[in-house]
Amino acid sequence: MADEKTTKKAVGENESKFLRAIEKYAKQQRDALISETEIFEKEAIAKAEQDGLRDAYSLIHREQDTMRMKIASEMANEEAKGKLEIFKRRQEITKDVFSKAAEKLKAYAETSEYEKDMLEDARECAEFFGKSAVELCLCTRDISPLSKKLSRLFKGGCTVKEVSDIKIGGFRAYCPEKKMAADKTLDTRLEMQKDWFYENSGLKVK
Repeated sequence: MADEKTTKKAVGENESKFLRAIEKYAKQQRDALISETEIFEKEAIAKAEQDGLRDAYSLIHREQDTMRMKIASEMANEEAKGKLEIFKRRQEITKDVFSKAAEKLKAYAETSEYEKDMLEDARECAEFFGKSAVELCLCTRDISPLSKKLSRLFKGGCTVKEVSDIKIGGFRAYCPEKKMAADKTLDTRLEMQKDWFYENSGLKVK
């Protein structure tokens, strides 16, 4: 009986040791799993933070690029608006300057000096066209006082024509035979000054 009790006791102790060993192993495995889980969570959080920062940086860069493009666009628009305003102002100034110049030329066209200059220009044209017939274009104001004086200077004959496109004064002579024309109008002479005015007045838009 003693041997049997001893044997049972020994078996019980062995079972206890075995169970404790199993529990210890299980605890070690559980601790290891918890440790790995914590490490994984920390790594996952760190990665998420890195990804979040990366996304934040990307967003910041995108916003910066968008802002730069917006600012560049606004500056370009403002520059275009500025140039447009300068262009409009230049047109207004030019119109005013040449309107005043046209009025002065119209006043000049009422003087005896104007008639003298018209006759001189007509003599030059008559010499150039020689004996070829000429068509002479005049504005309404000059038809009555000057048409006869001018036409008699052309040796090949002269037909006088009243035209509406000569507003200020002067004349335009055309030779059908030579297919050549001479423009001595004050209108054209004034118009030709616009390019010079744009270049030298400081109003040129760059």
